[in-house]
Amino acid sequence: MNYINEVEKMNKNSLIKYLIVILLSIFALPAFSQETNVLNKTFLIFLEKEFLSNQIITKKNSNDNNITILDLNKSEYLVSFNLMNKSINQDWFLIPTLKIVNKLNNKTFAFSRSLAFEKKSNVLEIETIAKMLVSSSLEQMKTNGIQFAISDKQFIDKKEKKILISLNYFNSCESDKIIEVMEKEFPGFIHMESEGHNSQSKAQLAYYTKSTIYKLKKWLALTINEYGFSPDDFFIKVYKSKIDINKLSKLKYFYVCE
Repeated sequence: MNYINEVEKMNKNSLIKYLIVILLSIFALPAFSQETNVLNKTFLIFLEKEFLSNQIITKKNSNDNNITILDLNKSEYLVSFNLMNKSINQDWFLIPTLKIVNKLNNKTFAFSRSLAFEKKSNVLEIETIAKMLVSSSLEQMKTNGIQFAISDKQFIDKKEKKILISLNYFNSCESDKIIEVMEKEFPGFIHMESEGHNSQSKAQLAYYTKSTIYKLKKWLALTINEYGFSPDDFFIKVYKSKIDINKLSKLKYFYVCE
């Protein structure tokens, strides 16, 4: 009899916990939706600012999640911004994406995604990601023959350059993760080669890019932060055409390399 009572008690507790989870989900959904809307609007402000800084004409659309940009021939392109969850099982890390489509024929000319960021990131991180998305998208559109009125300074900024990058005291897994992101996600990437002596705790690269060295420094910091490192766990030194990324904590590892 006592066993039956215990089972009934456990079932009752499980039911109560289930109801609490359902209620929390119902009340949390509007808050989550509102927070996402605020993030979308913040990103769109910085995206439009970045297009304007590239001397590109913009038009505001009735849909708050879109803006329109015009090329030198006054052709219109719809710029769609979206935030995707990095994982199905969580919603605090988001991946910003930018898609640019010709309004006349619905042809896609650019699709860019940035590094994942935490929902509670500060405005400076959001602005940096917006710069990356716009820079990558404009590179794709230029490759596709689309021309914009871009200043001389920005043309100079996009000249190919060789930057020596040294990853110090990271293990091979961590170095591979950083290099993979640099190759696949950093705007302006051309190619890279092994440089100098490499060991288990040191990787040296000749990185060819159209981006500036200070942009690379920002993107590298965002990449390392994404893998769970705080500013106290690493240090990035920039001098002339070289970047040294030093791991400071011997007991800390990228969460994907543990």
